[in-house]
Amino acid sequence: MGPIKSDAIRAHAARRQRVHDKPGWCPKAERRAVHEEERRREEQRRRQEASAITVRQWAEHWLRTHAIPNLRERTVAGYRANLERHVYPTLGSIPLAELKRAQVKAFFAEKQAARLSRGTLRNIAVPLSVMLNAAVEEERITGNPASRLWKRQRGRTEQEARKVTVLTAEELALALRAADEHCPEHADVIYTLAWTGCRLSEACGLQWGDIDLAGGFLEVNRTAMYRGHAIMIGAPKSGKARRVDLPAALVARLRARQSIREAEAAVAGRELSPWVFPAPTDESKPVNGAFVRYKVWYRLLRRAGLRAVRVHDLRHSYASLLLLAGEPPVYVKEQLGHSTIQVTVDIYGHIRPGANRGAVDRLAEATGGTRPDAVAASDRTPESPRHFDFSSTRAAGSGTARTIAL
Repeated sequence: MGPIKSDAIRAHAARRQRVHDKPGWCPKAERRAVHEEERRREEQRRRQEASAITVRQWAEHWLRTHAIPNLRERTVAGYRANLERHVYPTLGSIPLAELKRAQVKAFFAEKQAARLSRGTLRNIAVPLSVMLNAAVEEERITGNPASRLWKRQRGRTEQEARKVTVLTAEELALALRAADEHCPEHADVIYTLAWTGCRLSEACGLQWGDIDLAGGFLEVNRTAMYRGHAIMIGAPKSGKARRVDLPAALVARLRARQSIREAEAAVAGRELSPWVFPAPTDESKPVNGAFVRYKVWYRLLRRAGLRAVRVHDLRHSYASLLLLAGEPPVYVKEQLGHSTIQVTVDIYGHIRPGANRGAVDRLAEATGGTRPDAVAASDRTPESPRHFDFSSTRAAGSGTARTIAL
């Protein structure tokens, strides 16, 4: 039963009497003051709660309730390792509510003075900032003292300033030839990394059901990696499966590999392993990425007399050579599985310097510059795309073959 008319009449009479007794009284101002007092008390309560918990205690709570349910196991392990190694010893004992921006800036200045790499600093900043953002969302603190600090960090060395390391077409050809000569039993995984741009964990996670040899494409559906003796199977880094075009030469290699593996399984009286690249000692498990990296890749680089580059740089080389061949960035983005075209442009936008040199020449001419007759034509035109000798379909399942640069 709601309010009745007599109650409304009495409330109205009380308000009139209050206005008569207190000429300066304003109901809106009173309500505003009440709300402000309630807000102040709530803020004080949250501050007291935050003061009762340290940065370390909050970080552990955040890992349990936010990170573990929503992030990949390897990501959580990396966050925990960086928090324990770097954040806890310096900031862990500070009450959460008393953590100031000046303290966080001093913490990163100390890490920079210790000559930590830019990548390591970023790996420290990300979990610290994210877990403090969670504290803001739960109204335990009013602001994030670590917000946007990482954006102020700049590369200090030549290595940090360089965006990506890539192999030239000639270097990549030497590496692939060394794979055939010195480790033929593992050459197919190197060719797959070089000719698809897959991440190492994605190549390790490939199963035969992911590959359509007739259609000339594969689907990246999972990653496979080892942590200790445990196998971690997860989704691709982007969280989405993708389709990757295969060059005809790689289709032929994988078809031959499948035939050989089927014959070996039939002779041994067992089922064909579902993994395209199984572990050398256990067909039921995927190959360990560390085995490919240290027992195959770095060894063949030494045999080929090439500089030491990471196996992940095969992915960068793949993208770079496609762009140098004139392929549009949107196609490269789809092949690599980047979340947005901006990611592709940010990483590989510098790959084709001079491609639009005519634009700046026209600007100079329009504003009074002159072009000497003696300038060679080769100096005025951008370098033409370089073409190599294997083909790939433009779109998965389209059946259209074309020659691309790799």
